[in-house]
Amino acid sequence: MTKIILAGGFGKLGEAIQNGLKADYEIVGILSGHQHDSDIPVWTSLEDIDVSADIWLDVSTPATVYENAQYAIAHHMALVIGATGLSDAQVAHLKASATNGILIVPNFSLSAVLLMQFSKTAAQYFPDVEIVEAHNPKKVDSPSGTAKQTARMIASSRREAPTQTTLGEARGERVDDVPVHAMRLPGYIAQQTVYFGGIDEQLTLSQSTTSRAAFVPGVIMALNAVTKLDHLVIGLDQLLD
Repeated sequence: MTKIILAGGFGKLGEAIQNGLKADYEIVGILSGHQHDSDIPVWTSLEDIDVSADIWLDVSTPATVYENAQYAIAHHMALVIGATGLSDAQVAHLKASATNGILIVPNFSLSAVLLMQFSKTAAQYFPDVEIVEAHNPKKVDSPSGTAKQTARMIASSRREAPTQTTLGEARGERVDDVPVHAMRLPGYIAQQTVYFGGIDEQLTLSQSTTSRAAFVPGVIMALNAVTKLDHLVIGLDQLLD
């Protein structure tokens, strides 16, 4: 049985993971910012961890994910990172430090992964594109890691430069010359729409998740894959057949 340490195990996604993992995975401990009643050992600092595991699964916060990742690497665990907030320099350092597989997953939703793939394909033919994403008000980062990764994939696939438009505060944050607009509203969990514009035609790609249980199949896919890797990979799309 594969042993897992889960960081951020009492957030909404962490609880969905606890409830949704298959029997061939065992959560041997949870790292949390606060103590919780649980049948599983709970630690509130890295120094308190007193068990070993095969995989470190991190769905914590941007403030803690990098330090957690360094701990996992130092203790020879494969690493799945679902928390956002890593800088490019931090990702590069993790890549250089990797001794086991590291899988950074901007979004565990399979529909979101497919949306990114479809957007990458569409960008070959429609270079003019904007992204609108919506999440709940408690989401820390803005734009989301998913939106940023989608923008990077679009930029890498463009065959032509996009039409230049005027800049301004209402035009969104530019990620690799893709405008990204972020909304934070009650009632939303995760939603992203990618708008492509062409000559006398438009293409709109959209996905949404209504429950964090939707992320669990992607988590299981990541766990299945990461122990077979020996380097750093970004995105579940890299695992699709």
